[in-house]
Amino acid sequence: MRITRLAIAVGCLSLGASLPSLGQQRVGFVLELQGKWVSAKDQAALKLGQTLPGGLVVENVTPVDGDHIVIANLNGEIIKTVRCRSAVCRECTPTGGCYDPIHPLPDSIGASSSLSTVFNAVVELLAAKPDHYSVHRVRGAEDFRSAVLQLEASSIDVEDLLQGLEPGNYTLQLTPILSGSEQPTARALKGQMIWTPGTKAHLTVDGIEPGLYEVQCQHNSTIGDAWVLICRGSEYRRIATEYAEFRRKTAPWEKSVGASTIQEYERVYLDYLSLQNIRSAK
Repeated sequence: MRITRLAIAVGCLSLGASLPSLGQQRVGFVLELQGKWVSAKDQAALKLGQTLPGGLVVENVTPVDGDHIVIANLNGEIIKTVRCRSAVCRECTPTGGCYDPIHPLPDSIGASSSLSTVFNAVVELLAAKPDHYSVHRVRGAEDFRSAVLQLEASSIDVEDLLQGLEPGNYTLQLTPILSGSEQPTARALKGQMIWTPGTKAHLTVDGIEPGLYEVQCQHNSTIGDAWVLICRGSEYRRIATEYAEFRRKTAPWEKSVGASTIQEYERVYLDYLSLQNIRSAK
């Protein structure tokens, strides 16, 4: 069964994407789920991207092996994981064992103002285009992660993009992504280089400009794609620092959700950073 991945949502979802209010504050959001999950109170279906009120109890009325739901609080910390096996769904402990009955969500959770600001902005992007950030799995894609890259003249430092990949000849095709647009006819730019781990990895691409791009990487056969935000000078240093902090914050998710969930979330955040950079430049 296909796992539907990634939901980041904080209080700004449209009314159509929210559960009926239980009279309590929203305390979390659905990060990942597989199967048909509902609110035990009124059997309202749960969807990726929904914020959830305090006191909510989740339920799967027709569980099959592999069904699960992962919920995070508004600071991005995972607070509940429920997994199903042999037609029974159990809540999992932080150490990984799934033995307990499903408990209600807490009544309240304090949210960091800075994180809440980021999540509120991110959910607007995700809610508008839930499929826009999806990751398509192909050979080698496990190690091909999105990144913030530095541009000097027409040369891009792509070392962070190629980390973990085998050495050899690489062709990279970069297609601009305009925030809020699928850009089906955007002009792709290409560059070639020889990647040797441990050495500088500068890729020359004629006509390249700062911005958000989808990168398709080819080495012998296509090995995957990623999103990159290309910046110059002081903008690069600032944005790269913010992105590194974001990845640090989401690193604990690796124990609870699939790699694609984290990579999709990174794409949304890069889109958010790109928008912020555009606005600050005006």
